[in-house]
Amino acid sequence: MATKKIAQTVIAEDKFYTISAANGKVVEVADYNMDNGAKIQLWDNADKEWQQWGFVRAGEGVYRIKNRFTGKMLDLDRGGVNDGTHVHQWEGANASSQLWVVENMNDGRVKIKSNLAGKCLDTIGGYTENGAALQIWADVSGENQFWTIAEVTRKPKTTAKAAKAKAETEEKVVEAAPVVEAKPEVKVEAKAEVKDEKPAAKKVEKAVEVKAEEKKVEEKKPEVKAEKPAAMASAAKKALAKKTAAKKAPAKKAAK
Repeated sequence: MATKKIAQTVIAEDKFYTISAANGKVVEVADYNMDNGAKIQLWDNADKEWQQWGFVRAGEGVYRIKNRFTGKMLDLDRGGVNDGTHVHQWEGANASSQLWVVENMNDGRVKIKSNLAGKCLDTIGGYTENGAALQIWADVSGENQFWTIAEVTRKPKTTAKAAKAKAETEEKVVEAAPVVEAKPEVKVEAKAEVKDEKPAAKKVEKAVEVKAEEKKVEEKKPEVKAEKPAAMASAAKKALAKKTAAKKAPAKKAAK
């Protein structure tokens, strides 16, 4: 008796895949939007980069699902875990809202479950037409909860408009990157140091000048003191001479 071959979905990290609903429509980023929070929806497979996904391993059977065109991840809106939480794209982050488990159904199909919420990737209202948005919902084995992951073997098509949009977005990211300017800070600090040194130097110069002046004054003081006694001695001699002359005059008169 022949053994029945069980179909298993094998995922390699260096390849890209489409994620298809039962009717063949694929999961894509709406309008090849590059922004965080862009809608994830179903659309006819047109072999476009924004309809293709890479699976970045984050554990045993656990992946981050990355869009080939935008480089952003399938993510739960605001990290929600309730039924009906929308699925959108967001830049890669170390967040459990971006972790997904691929569960094989052994018939070539898979369920893609949020590792955070334990709920299945699902379409809102069960719709599978173009533009149907994605959400998570409790596992009810509904037809809209089964997906087929197929490797992309043909070179994807990228429209000129989409390529331009991608280039413009990448330029904005580069322009928005913060620029650290250390030079102005160094200049300010250098100026502050110079300003601090000048007053100190002036104070030293003034102190030297004051000491020099004091020294001059001190040198002059002894000369002043020395002059005063000499003047006093001269005045005393003159006074003594006057007294002596006054005494001599009456003596002469008496002799006559």
